[in-house]
Amino acid sequence: MRLIVTGGGTGGHIYPAVAVAKEMSHMLPRASVLYVGTESGMESKLVPKEGLPFRSVRSSGVMGKSAGVAVKGLARAFMGVFDAMAILREFRPDVVLGTGGYASGPVMAASFVLGIPRAIQEQNAVPGKTNLWLSRISHMTFAAWDYSVKFFPDPSRVVVTGNPVRGAIFEDTPKEECRRFFGMSEEGPAVLILGGSRGARTLVEAGMEMTKRMPREWSMLFVTGTEYYAEACRALGVSPGEGIDGVRAGNIILKPYVYEMSKAYGAADLVIGRAGGMTLAEITALGIPAVIVPSPNVAGNHQEYNARALEEEGAAIVVREGSNAASDVAEAAIGLLGDRERLAELSGESRRIGKREATRVICRHLIDLAGRRR
Repeated sequence: MRLIVTGGGTGGHIYPAVAVAKEMSHMLPRASVLYVGTESGMESKLVPKEGLPFRSVRSSGVMGKSAGVAVKGLARAFMGVFDAMAILREFRPDVVLGTGGYASGPVMAASFVLGIPRAIQEQNAVPGKTNLWLSRISHMTFAAWDYSVKFFPDPSRVVVTGNPVRGAIFEDTPKEECRRFFGMSEEGPAVLILGGSRGARTLVEAGMEMTKRMPREWSMLFVTGTEYYAEACRALGVSPGEGIDGVRAGNIILKPYVYEMSKAYGAADLVIGRAGGMTLAEITALGIPAVIVPSPNVAGNHQEYNARALEEEGAAIVVREGSNAASDVAEAAIGLLGDRERLAELSGESRRIGKREATRVICRHLIDLAGRRR
């Protein structure tokens, strides 16, 4: 079994591809897996750190760009198809999976030209323009949500699998141990605020509002993002320090970033965060209650639709951006943490729509798809 995965530009495209690549190697230890991305994208740094072989093609943005930039992007994508064809002929994959981003287009187009079985994976509730186009030349599309199926031109080729999440997320560590890891109290409710890698102003403001309102015996793991970390520390009267170790302000643990996400989720009774496809996939796979604030500043308003998919299933409380968003988030979160019955209801609905086996299911479909070439 020889598999190529391709995708990049953002973590939302990279991590699903990495998850599938690693799961395939776990399921079929003799499988050969290659990740194809762009030389300038995040994937060129992240993928080698994950221990996966990496090759690059030329490609850049086209959608939503100015006419001049779009023309240059098309030219690079066209050259990228030839780059991809050379890699495909050399590696001889049995199947190709694209997860979106600049690299996916040339690689998927090359696999179409060469007649290699291929599939795409869409992380968002409403597919982007690139994946909508690629779905027309793919044998199969793996969708994150039932909500997504109606948007694709040929629903008969769409399989709802959920988003492939990192296996490490499912570490079965007791809540008390997870809290001890971060230096949090082992007693009482605890909330996890995910401000993203850089940070989100509304979520940081909501966290600050919560610190004023929540009882002293409650705990908070406040991941501010790098942009707002120092500001949040100063507002709570503590020195930011250096690195990502974070600091304590009473029962509040402030960090600019967290690598140990399985423990962060494991410590929390409630998550507050954005509506990125992978964040929601992780939250629902674990069945964690959530207050979601979709970002209005993403292409195609994807996060609004992602949040709506959960909201319609009763799996999360959604607060839209606005002048009172921070206060509304704090009020909703404090109300939930004080209502164990409502938390349990949200947890149950979240777990019901979560897809814990998404990565393995996608790998099984890819193995079946690869058989079409033999």
